[in-house]
Amino acid sequence: MQSVKPSCYYLRMEDYPCLSQAISSVLAQLREDAGLSKRKLAGLASIDRVYLLQIEQGKYRPTLNSLFFLAEALGISASELVGRIEQEQRKLCNLAQMR
Repeated sequence: MQSVKPSCYYLRMEDYPCLSQAISSVLAQLREDAGLSKRKLAGLASIDRVYLLQIEQGKYRPTLNSLFFLAEALGISASELVGRIEQEQRKLCNLAQMR
């Protein structure tokens, strides 16, 4: 029986290009458009305020579960939120390629 090297569990999946920046940009814009503070949005979405702050700073990527809660708190569907994130991601990647 072949042994599994523990280091294989620590391999990090490569980040999808421009995704963290797109998520943070879209969430911050939607939150501001709704007139919500980070604390208020986090409360409405039942997520930790610090977690939301780190998502908006691009330090963490939200789970799918968190995206659903955030979309509901923002009054939009999860598919609309993901669609906006995808549009922003494409725009950011195109801008990065022009540089």
